[in-house]
Amino acid sequence: MADDATPLADEATPLADGHRLHPMTLVQRLLLSLPGLVLLLLPVLRAPNRDAWLSVAFAVTYAVVALPLIVLRYLRFRYRITPQELIIESGVLTRRQRNIPVERIQNVEIEQSLLPRLFGTAKVKIETAGSSGTEGVLEFVGLDEARRIRQILRTYQQHQAAASLPPPPSGEAHAAGKAPAAGEAAGAETDPGAGTELLSLPLRHVLLSGVFRFSLLYIALIFSGLQYLNVEPEEMVDWMTGPRLDAFVAAVGDSPYLAAAAGILLAALLSWLTGILVNLNKYHRFRLWLDAGKLHKRHGLLTVSEGTIPLRRVQALILRTNPLMERFGWFALQLQTMGLDVDQQGYQVAVPFAQKDDVLRIAGHIYPFSLPEAFRPVSRVTIRRTFVRYTLALLAVVGPLAYLWREALWGLVLLPALLYAAVLHYRYHGYAVQDGALFVRRGIIRRYLWIVPVHKFQVFYASASLFQRRLGVKSLLVDTAGAGSFAYPEIVDLPAGEADALLDDLYRRFLAHFAPPSAGPPPPPSPATQNNGSISI
Repeated sequence: MADDATPLADEATPLADGHRLHPMTLVQRLLLSLPGLVLLLLPVLRAPNRDAWLSVAFAVTYAVVALPLIVLRYLRFRYRITPQELIIESGVLTRRQRNIPVERIQNVEIEQSLLPRLFGTAKVKIETAGSSGTEGVLEFVGLDEARRIRQILRTYQQHQAAASLPPPPSGEAHAAGKAPAAGEAAGAETDPGAGTELLSLPLRHVLLSGVFRFSLLYIALIFSGLQYLNVEPEEMVDWMTGPRLDAFVAAVGDSPYLAAAAGILLAALLSWLTGILVNLNKYHRFRLWLDAGKLHKRHGLLTVSEGTIPLRRVQALILRTNPLMERFGWFALQLQTMGLDVDQQGYQVAVPFAQKDDVLRIAGHIYPFSLPEAFRPVSRVTIRRTFVRYTLALLAVVGPLAYLWREALWGLVLLPALLYAAVLHYRYHGYAVQDGALFVRRGIIRRYLWIVPVHKFQVFYASASLFQRRLGVKSLLVDTAGAGSFAYPEIVDLPAGEADALLDDLYRRFLAHFAPPSAGPPPPPSPATQNNGSISI
């Protein structure tokens, strides 16, 4: 788009020149650097001896280098916006200029953690199509300035979209292609009232979502911190139980089985507690609304995030649950989006926690579909293969332990449970094709249901390992733009003939979707494609 096509360049004058970050950036970065300084001084604070004072030298060096660097980074940072691109200049010794085309920007997220909220600033994260992470970050700008930046970028995007359309037949061309003035862009902040509200999570649902979140990661971090601070687990238990439970704690300590059971119970309770706190901080006052072809969401307690998900960039929908959540009808909705590297292994969380009907209603705004009444199962051979994999993993753990501690052989009593898990894996794994989409469900503890529209396919192919070929089965994988590296819609251990037939059927559906109405039915796959067993779009 030429600069002289419209008066946008003049209208963008307030942000067309180089702008610095908020002046309070210096104070915030100084405060954020203090934990590193405290970490260096910690040995001196804990044990002030001759060797510990060596840390003082490192702390002084750290301060001498860090403080000037904070000032220089602030002075050398500039950003500006033109009708075509966002330009970010940064770097102290090595100067870098990043030009981000406006039409490539997919999401402008505004994030406020606790410290920026105290200073009235925010972080602006720019994400684009085709990038595996955040393309540009403005940290920190004023909150009003952050919203103004987001609105100006949206205004330019809307203008470019309008300019790319054919001219209307009447004299409305000028009105359709005219961009709002900079003042208009700055003031027209998107709000839930401006669109269709889809979901608002009450506090009780946010807390309940944490009950279903079980992770030992936070427990490992807690005990690692206690170990670093020289706090013994016994001291922590004494502090939590108090003198009234000393007899019970002594009895548990005398029995290794009771101690193991108490340890597992304590880990579970702490995991649930940390899960509740993490979800409360992340999804407090969660709101989701639809406006102008985008999903908008706002949530957070200590860190408040505002972001958008363009519907046209959604590649697949994922319904996620677990056995306990599914028992009470709770699900989450994730969206695989193109070019965004976000949480949940490359997926955007659209609905963190809601009843199944609400999740399906919201998903219907993105891609209309109805859940299949039945899923086609994979081959029962998958029970044997899954059980063998689980058994080998168990032996890899029990074997070395049994060499040092013979009682570890009791771990083999888990074999029946592994067989049951293999059967569950088979029962929940299946697929269906309807409503112009491929449905794939997988998982035992973490259960996923992918909905992949046919027109979003990028690559789909059938493959067979050495063991699968001997058993006459194949795996069929459907790949889309921006698919995650660890979780993806793969159908494992289909009978070989059924996998090839499904591959051909999906290919014909893909061609039929993009074929002109007068083109007739799509041709069958070529022999070369059939022999290769893969199709790339």
